[in-house]
Amino acid sequence: MWTRRVIIGATAAAGIAAASLYFLKTRSGTPGSQNAPASRPDAPRRARVLRPKRVDPPGGGVAAAQGGGAMLGVAPDIDPPPMKLRWTYLTNETDRAAVDAAPVISGGVVYVADARGMVHAIDVKTGEAKWKYSTEDGFATSPLILGDRLFIGDLTGVMYGVSIDTGKLIWKRETEAPIHASANSDGTHILLGNDGADVLCLSPEDGKVLWKAQAGDRINAAPGIADGRAFYSGCDAQLRAYEIATGKELFAFDLGVLSPASAVIAGDRVIVSLDQGQVMCVGTDGKTKYWVYEQIEDQALVNASAAVCDGIVVVGARDRQVHAIDLKTGKRVWAYRAKGDVDGSPVISDGRVYVGSHDKKLYVLDLDTGSLIWQFTAGRSIEAGLAIGQGVVVFGDSAGHVYCLEPGK
Repeated sequence: MWTRRVIIGATAAAGIAAASLYFLKTRSGTPGSQNAPASRPDAPRRARVLRPKRVDPPGGGVAAAQGGGAMLGVAPDIDPPPMKLRWTYLTNETDRAAVDAAPVISGGVVYVADARGMVHAIDVKTGEAKWKYSTEDGFATSPLILGDRLFIGDLTGVMYGVSIDTGKLIWKRETEAPIHASANSDGTHILLGNDGADVLCLSPEDGKVLWKAQAGDRINAAPGIADGRAFYSGCDAQLRAYEIATGKELFAFDLGVLSPASAVIAGDRVIVSLDQGQVMCVGTDGKTKYWVYEQIEDQALVNASAAVCDGIVVVGARDRQVHAIDLKTGKRVWAYRAKGDVDGSPVISDGRVYVGSHDKKLYVLDLDTGSLIWQFTAGRSIEAGLAIGQGVVVFGDSAGHVYCLEPGK
C-alpha cells in the first residue's frame, strides 16, 4: 500500500484533483505572479481542431475534479493571462492543513477539502467561507457535487453526503477501507473505489450501496465514465470496465504495471497513466492496445491523470516534465520541463494548459507548442490539480493556501 505522503503519493484528485473544472477568509501578503518569456517549442504549431466550448454548469448541477464524467480535464474558456490574485484563503489558521486534491467550482462556490479533515465552501467572488464541515480524519480526495449535495470520502473510509446550502451532514456510509480515490457520477449514481480494492456504486439519496465489486488491489483515483460504463484503474495493474446499471464487470485489461490515476475516456480510447514511466492508450472495448508512450525520463511515475483536447494528451510526471502526446499515434508533440515533480492533473482551457508543480509554480502553456505563456508562484508546492470556472482559476498548495486567480494585470 502506498500513499501520497508515504511511498508513491497517488493523486486522489485525479483520483479524483480537480479541480473541478466547474468551479475562505481573505488574506494578503501572499506570493505573487510574474510574466515569463516563452520557452522554445519542441514542435510546430498544429491546426486547431474545432470543438464545442465548455460552459460553466448552473448551480445545483454536477461538478467533479477533471470535469467528472469522462475525466477529460477540459474546462470552460477563460480569458488569457496575465492574471492577478483575486483572493487567498487559508484552510487552517493554527496548523498546516495541506490541499491534497483539486477543488471544484459550482454555483458561485469553491469547494475544497484539506488534509486535516475539513471541507470548505468558499464564495468565488469574495474568498469568504460560507460554511465548513469537519470530520475526524483527513481528506485526500476532491468533492463531488451532484444536485444540492456534496459527496466526499475520507482516510478512515467514510463517505459523506453534505448539503451544499447549509454544510450539514445528510448521511454517511462506512466503506471499510481508506478512501484515496475521488468519486465520480453519471448524474444518477456515485461511483468510487477504496484501498480495500472495493468498487462501489452508491445512491446519492441515502448512501445505500447499490452494488459492490472487487478489484485486485487498491484503487487510487476516480473512474472515468462514458456510455453507461465506469472504467477503473489501480494497483492491480488492470483496467476494468463495469456496467453502471448492474455492476457487471465487462472486461479486465492487463496494463502490466500499476496505475495511480484516473482512466480518461476520449471517444473510443482510454488513456491511463502508469508507473515505470508509461502512458497507455487502450480501446474502450478492452481488446486493443493502441500505443504506449515511454519517453518519460528514468521511468518516473506518472502520478497525474491526463487531460485530452484537440487530439493532444497532456500529462505531468515525476521526471519534472509536462508531456504532450498525439492521441492518434502516441508520439511526442512536445515536452515542457519544470523544476519540480508534476503530480497534479493538468486542465485545458481555450488552447492553454494549466498545471502546477512541486516547484511552487502554476504554469500556463500553449497547448499546440508547449511554449510557456505565464506563471504564478505559490507559497508552497502545488501537489494537486486545479479548477477553472466562472472566470477564475483556483488551486491549493501543501501549506493549505487556496488561491483564486482572475485575468488582468
